[in-house]
Amino acid sequence: MKKLFLLLLLALAAGCEKHDPNTDEVEVETQGSNRDCGKAQVVVKDPARVAQLIGSPIGGGATYLALNLDTALWVRKNQALLLRIRRPTAEEGSFICHAMGPAYPALTVVSARVK
Repeated sequence: MKKLFLLLLLALAAGCEKHDPNTDEVEVETQGSNRDCGKAQVVVKDPARVAQLIGSPIGGGATYLALNLDTALWVRKNQALLLRIRRPTAEEGSFICHAMGPAYPALTVVSARVK
């Protein structure tokens, strides 16, 4: 019985993939507040990586609205940040914009730090 338990434990340990949370991070540069929606606007350095994490946006650009990003991090323009992101939920994605400029896709910030 003890050997079976050890064998099972070894199989589980060998089968688990190590997950490095830093690989989920995306580098962005802040652009301040979006005039149209009043949300944080960022330019991602690797749009393909963002598309892989949250899906491909319409238009395929590198500019996004960063939901749930702490104001202290994006109030200054051209600030380099590392973000962990996810796709916005339906509730998060429903905000009012005035249609005064181009519509940018949104991403939800899980965590952020200065690069």
